[in-house]
Amino acid sequence: MSNRHKNVLNWGHNETDAHIQMKLEICKYLKKMGEEFYTEAIFIQGRGRADIVSADRGLIIEVTDSEKEPSIIAKQKKYPLPLITIKANQEWKEELIQ
Repeated sequence: MSNRHKNVLNWGHNETDAHIQMKLEICKYLKKMGEEFYTEAIFIQGRGRADIVSADRGLIIEVTDSEKEPSIIAKQKKYPLPLITIKANQEWKEELIQ
């Protein structure tokens, strides 16, 4: 993973407000729990860029807006850690990542 700072929220210019807000809620929760995370993490060897990597959980969290199933499956195959998806437009609940 490269070019990222620990426990800092980053977002891309194409992300919707709902997408950014959900990432913020997830990161706030992880920080509250004392967990280490990285956002917009770039994996080496062209393995993609993840919304959030929870280092303590060994987990990638992708926030989805309109992403299609084939794209999510492709990420699951190339990402170096297990992946969960969370829809951007749903209400935040801690149970989403537990």
